[in-house]
Amino acid sequence: MKCKSYRIVLALLVTVLCLAGCKGVKDIRITSVSIESISVRGFKGLDLSLFVGVDNPARQVQISEIDGSLVHSGKVIGKLAMDPFTLAARTSQTYALKAKVSLAQGAGFKDLMMLANQQELNNCTVDLNAKAKYGKNAAVPIRLKDIPLKELLERFGNEKN
Repeated sequence: MKCKSYRIVLALLVTVLCLAGCKGVKDIRITSVSIESISVRGFKGLDLSLFVGVDNPARQVQISEIDGSLVHSGKVIGKLAMDPFTLAARTSQTYALKAKVSLAQGAGFKDLMMLANQQELNNCTVDLNAKAKYGKNAAVPIRLKDIPLKELLERFGNEKN
């Protein structure tokens, strides 16, 4: 479960950065990922501390109000909340990020454990909300809905940790 939760958080972070749709943001790329710590919060969720290397050729980007849902066959089984962070302009840098992954109301630990079955990933999607602020401009909402989890894990799951 630890590895799958880590990959979910990583995939959500990468999705926010890569799919924001603003000029220059599309060129941002993840260069490395490592786990500093994983703390299990009983059967309710995980606290994650990650180091994420990011190459940002664009201007400074502030990412905030990051939250999301993990949906399996139409049922929300997990919630994600991530601390805000700022990507420095035109740098390649490593960021320490913190996130919480928790079971959604009405979901059980068993719901998250079924994600270990690769076949079940076909029935999972991710919804994500965040705000991106560029310089002095107003924050731009980022809303991603029904992103296939299997596709995210295949695309970004090969990162070395």
